[in-house]
Amino acid sequence: MLSRHSAEIVASFGARAEAYELNAGLQKAIAARLARFLPALDRPKVLELGCGTGLFSRHLIERYPGGDLVLTDASPPMLAECRRNLAGGLGQRVDFGIMDASRPGGQGPFDLIAMSMALHWLPDQRASLERLRRLLAPSGVLLYAALGPETFAEWRAVLSEQGLPNGVAAIETVPGLVHEERLAPDATALAFLRRMKSVGGLTPREDYRPLSPGALRRAIRAADARGRPITWHIVYGRLSAAA
Repeated sequence: MLSRHSAEIVASFGARAEAYELNAGLQKAIAARLARFLPALDRPKVLELGCGTGLFSRHLIERYPGGDLVLTDASPPMLAECRRNLAGGLGQRVDFGIMDASRPGGQGPFDLIAMSMALHWLPDQRASLERLRRLLAPSGVLLYAALGPETFAEWRAVLSEQGLPNGVAAIETVPGLVHEERLAPDATALAFLRRMKSVGGLTPREDYRPLSPGALRRAIRAADARGRPITWHIVYGRLSAAA
């Protein structure tokens, strides 16, 4: 059973499932970059966690046409949207299922487990990776793209300078790093917040008390006055099966 906070995150994404891909250009680009790290596998058994609407699932289907794919998400509306989006291009065995990525299951072992922009939402990221590694076949691969610990550093700095609470969830440094990048898709703080809201990504950490409208406006003005856009720190990782 999901914790209350995890359930809030799932509900936030689910509420925006139908329009998600209209606003998820950044997530789509990250999925494409993660696909560059997909290993060469012959008819693999693949588990995707946090498949969302299928942005990375499309790459899995294209790369492994003979594979046995299990696409999962904790949000029923997101999973339903994924099923609809992929309905016309399924030429191999693909199963869909509701699954909490922090408590993974399924009929392993898997040759590949993949997550694109889902790991950072889990309550204990390092422990979650270890659990997933135990589901891999001996030569299996765990591949992920996630927010890194320096994500939104500019926004967090502004909140600290203004003496305001920070609702950004804690993001751990996780093992297996193979690549990282910093992206700044929004010119203003307001554009950044609107982007986050449009894809359901504004669920704060559990102990956060929301800013008043006046405090939020003050923080937005202060962020823009700094003259530096808010950056996304994206990390890409690859891990092998647990010993």
